Amino acid sequence: MDRYTLCLIRHADYFLLVNRQKRPAMGMWNGVGGKIEPGETPEAAVIRETFEETGITLTSVTSKGIVRLHGEETSGMYLYLADLEDRPFPTPVMTVEGILDWKSLDWILGDDNMGIISNLRHYLPIALSTEHPLLHDFHYDGHTITAYETHELIET
Repeated sequence: MDRYTLCLIRHADYFLLVNRQKRPAMGMWNGVGGKIEPGETPEAAVIRETFEETGITLTSVTSKGIVRLHGEETSGMYLYLADLEDRPFPTPVMTVEGILDWKSLDWILGDDNMGIISNLRHYLPIALSTEHPLLHDFHYDGHTITAYETHELIET
């Protein structure tokens, strides 16, 4: 069910986001990530996907939980946070995945920001303020969020 990863790459109060060039969420700003390959751990996948999409080699990531999306289908992604001491390259920069750019936390969470993926402004403040990983459950009707809940993440 949880076949994807998403990494929130932070430098100071800025996050490296991608404005996606293809589905899903084409034209929306979001973190980087992608599919988990067979036999790959979620952590290994997020490190690989981050390198493939940005050229950044992460040495460590912090698990922030799982974002689960319930709609016509249910899917999920393992959520990670990576802190960088320096910005590795100037932005904006065009990549195969889309445009990479550093965005401030205030910009991401802005009420009038219609270009950010809608669920990010819900879970990002909670993920940043909580030490332990959480399950972020989103329910959708089409592209509209109808419900959002957080739960303790129980490891099995």
